[in-house]
Amino acid sequence: MVEAQTRMETPLLIALMFMAALVGYGIDRLLSFVNGMLTRWKCA
Repeated sequence: MVEAQTRMETPLLIALMFMAALVGYGIDRLLSFVNGMLTRWKCA
């Protein structure tokens, strides 16, 4: 990502930022699911 910044490759930077956002969202959903499974008494 740093290399793309120094070369001013804007489309690649936007694609990498989008991929990072998707990975972050996926991790958030996974941790929310695990939290719901492990702490079922809090959700009820």
